[in-house]
Amino acid sequence: MGILKLGKDNWARTRATKEGVTFLALCFIVGFAALNTGNNLLYLSFGIMLSLVVASGVISMINLSRIDARLRPPGDIYADTPARLALQLENGKSFIASYSLTIEFGGEKTYLPKLPAHTKVIVPLGHVFNKRGWNSIPEARLSTRFPFSFFRKWIKLDLGEEKLLVYPKVYDVSASEHGRYLKPGESQAERTGNGYDMKSLREYTDGDNPRLIHWKTSARRGSLMIREMHDEESRAALIEFIPDKDAYALEIQIGRLASLIMALLRVGYDVEFVSPDRKYITAQSGNTPGHVLTYLALFDNLQSS
Repeated sequence: MGILKLGKDNWARTRATKEGVTFLALCFIVGFAALNTGNNLLYLSFGIMLSLVVASGVISMINLSRIDARLRPPGDIYADTPARLALQLENGKSFIASYSLTIEFGGEKTYLPKLPAHTKVIVPLGHVFNKRGWNSIPEARLSTRFPFSFFRKWIKLDLGEEKLLVYPKVYDVSASEHGRYLKPGESQAERTGNGYDMKSLREYTDGDNPRLIHWKTSARRGSLMIREMHDEESRAALIEFIPDKDAYALEIQIGRLASLIMALLRVGYDVEFVSPDRKYITAQSGNTPGHVLTYLALFDNLQSS
């Protein structure tokens, strides 16, 4: 078994198929007839049939051996939303290809007709994670019915113990809600943003653009200072997070906040997110505000630590 290197626990499970059960029944009938009649042809047929059964088991184990799997780093993952993952399979056998492989991952199946020797292939996978925060990677299996479909053999793929960070569920937010989060009392000239004239200096916070750091002042004061620029075009919004004490309501609240942040960024707002223990300022960069979504995804963990 160690030489074959069969998956995560170095073991292959076996289950007879309908074709296999039928063939084994025929073996029994032919063997019984050979014993009762003493016919050499029946003995020969019985021996050939048993040889095929043994060969099927050995070949299928070789077919599954020395196949390494690795889950490639996915992009952003959101709860209750189909995630596009990629599984890399590598056939480590020197000369022997693997045939008729089925990858089972999180209830979904993907068929791979051939994996040549010393070759890597990328298999696209889909999965829905039902909760935010750190999620374990679902169990992945690799199975085959090669060569004669008498048996289905499968192994557990070793994808490691790494967990995936799942952001809160994001859904469409109506445009009428955007105005409720505009910062009150700000005129166009008072807003800070990405203009060319400096408005003031302040301490650096998470989410600020590193290109706006004022290095001379930072060196003099011993802490990072950032330039606030007069905004020429952008709009600003303030979202304050006051956690609901009810667990069910909190989940709805977190999903709504994440959806609002993404929606406001898409329509050109600079978003300031204020929580009970920290503040984030996210510019309209077109990128996912990972620092805010990470905070929301792990909020309950942060609260309990």
